[in-house]
Amino acid sequence: MQRVQGIRYRLTDLAWEDLLARLADLSYRAAIVGPHGRGKTTLLEDLGRRLEDRGFSLRSVTLHEGDRRLTLDQERTLLEGLTPSAMLLLDGAEQLGRLAWRRVERRSRAAAGLLITSHCAGLLPTLHECASSPELLAGIVRVLLGAESGTLSPTPEELFTRHRGNLRDALRAPYDVYGARTTQPPPPRPSPARACLPPPRAGEGATALAKKKEAL
Repeated sequence: MQRVQGIRYRLTDLAWEDLLARLADLSYRAAIVGPHGRGKTTLLEDLGRRLEDRGFSLRSVTLHEGDRRLTLDQERTLLEGLTPSAMLLLDGAEQLGRLAWRRVERRSRAAAGLLITSHCAGLLPTLHECASSPELLAGIVRVLLGAESGTLSPTPEELFTRHRGNLRDALRAPYDVYGARTTQPPPPRPSPARACLPPPRAGEGATALAKKKEAL
């Protein structure tokens, strides 16, 4: 699993410095948009690390399906005691109800910036739209499986079509292959050899047999 998580977002049309410059032009208030499984969360994490390297203090909250508002703990984490260096990362912002989103958007203005992911555009200016392709999936599979990527069945192209471009779901197949290859239980260790006592000769008593055991 660690190897799958180690595959980071791949920018195909611009460099990281260009993306960070675009984010600065948007006053650090922007959205990463795209359908399920296109890498929005991974890109948010990767941008967060680069923003932290630039001196921002990160605050991060992830929302899941049905989370129409922040919990008290999430609100404290994201919005309490904001400073001019605080960079807010909100994953899954489209889950919030209208009033809850307005509250977050309004209170976040005290921070240095607000970077969100969303399935649809419109909550904040779009920084980057995440997309996928069969070629992108094939490249990830090569990184994941190495020389064995050519043996994957179904092929990356077939997986891409089957999962309608959702890379997260499509990668479950190569992960299963890699996981099975790397988590096979080790072969059982042979038991230590044990010396066998010869059968007692006729008339040999228990005392003589005990002495043989001590000698082994």
